[in-house]
Amino acid sequence: MNRISVLLSSEGTYPCHKGGVSTWCHVLTQKLPEIDFTLLSIIANPYLPTRYDLSANVKQVVKIPLWGTDDPVEYSWRWPFSTALKSKIATTNRAIAINFIPLFDRFLNTILFPNIDIEKFGYLLAEMHNYFRIYDYHKTLTSKLVWSTFSEIMLSNWQEKATFTEPTLVDLTEAIRLMYRFLLSIHVPIPKTDITHSSAAAFCGLPSVIAKIQRGTPYLLTEHGIYVREQYLNLPRSIPSAFVRLFMYKLIAAVVKVNYHFADIISPVCAYNSRWERWWDIPQEKIEIIYNGADSNVFHPTPPTDNGKPIIVNVGLIFPLKGQLDLIAAAAIVKEKFPTVEFRFYGKASDENYFNECKKLVAKHNLEENINFAGFTSEPWRAYSEADIVAMASISEGFPFAVIEAMLSKATLVCTDVGGVREAIADTGILVTASRPMEMAAAIIKLLELPPEERKKYGELALERSLKLFTQKTFLQQHLDIYQKLADRALFSPKNLVENQPKTTDKNQQKFSTSRF
Repeated sequence: MNRISVLLSSEGTYPCHKGGVSTWCHVLTQKLPEIDFTLLSIIANPYLPTRYDLSANVKQVVKIPLWGTDDPVEYSWRWPFSTALKSKIATTNRAIAINFIPLFDRFLNTILFPNIDIEKFGYLLAEMHNYFRIYDYHKTLTSKLVWSTFSEIMLSNWQEKATFTEPTLVDLTEAIRLMYRFLLSIHVPIPKTDITHSSAAAFCGLPSVIAKIQRGTPYLLTEHGIYVREQYLNLPRSIPSAFVRLFMYKLIAAVVKVNYHFADIISPVCAYNSRWERWWDIPQEKIEIIYNGADSNVFHPTPPTDNGKPIIVNVGLIFPLKGQLDLIAAAAIVKEKFPTVEFRFYGKASDENYFNECKKLVAKHNLEENINFAGFTSEPWRAYSEADIVAMASISEGFPFAVIEAMLSKATLVCTDVGGVREAIADTGILVTASRPMEMAAAIIKLLELPPEERKKYGELALERSLKLFTQKTFLQQHLDIYQKLADRALFSPKNLVENQPKTTDKNQQKFSTSRF
């Protein structure tokens, strides 16, 4: 039997960042040696080192840096430089006006329109991809023609709907700057594989959409957190302009919809996520839940250390959606009852501004003796086992590895009731409302007041449940089965895809149509 090849795409995670999604990617590539993987990773900048030892079945790594370059050609697939130079020379105002502006006009009007024809939008992205295979991305999107088209459409849309304050020149500049960066994933060549597999319904999934349209490549989409919801929560922190936020919401919503539409199978990591997918009108037959699984040979109960004081452990990146600020606020309340309590935060600060806010809150409540930012740990199983309580205060989650790892380590858990956390712990821990530090503190105090043997019963139940449902063996077999299923069936042939492609009357648009492939 021929080996199956998979394009595994991710955004801001594997292999340059640690975290739950990266753990998921690493397990897949390491533990399925019969599959050949190509990694397509959207990363923050081109200088990030690889944080994982990649296995021999990872045949190629394609990195797409969003930031850290003035021009993508600095970190380009166009090599030698003479190739890039030819592309730039070919990108004249005439070429942009004839071959790109009609596509760009349709692109903007599509994402601004509330009822998107998502099939046509996918083919439009493929046409834009074909354009960028020939012409220069930077020279095109920084041209006066693109700027005037963008500003005219944005202003006319505002004048018609007046749903936000009239955008300023600064607003328009910031919006097109962000669009320029986030669309970088459609300008690179897409490696040929048997299957594509995106770890999010996000910009990293757009190459899978294009491969599906152009080659008929089956597309598997995994949902960890709900991307659109997380962006709605995140953007107000990072983008002050109401206009820019609204533009990004619309762009992100269109990207999510096109991923959902073209994916052959959507694999949420919990049933909770599937509710969002059904809300976006995804047919039930496209949805197959695969729970995350951890290695029970690694994560297992170990003898706890007698610390002589209550230890509360939190494991995860220090990041707004992980809710460490709320846990610090809860710590101030717990300290009143248990003055020697120690809260240990294991994890790297992936958002320095948020980390600074955390440190300021520690100082405000005089918690320097009670809060320990312990940094990254290569032995999380020990961190779980040394805790009297493992506390997770996330504002948004998918089906977090940290929770199932803690369960396999026989930890007593207090978690916010977000995403698939309720599915994971059921009645083996205590669930509290997100962003309610007082509620989190009350649950921790309740458990610390129990006799140790009573408190440990929660951990025993958690271990029993996790061994039944959330082992790595089950997780890997389900993915292997789904890869084989997608490889065995040809849902769409390239011929049928071309025949079903929406027709265009513009000859210049036809020049870059996917029908050429």
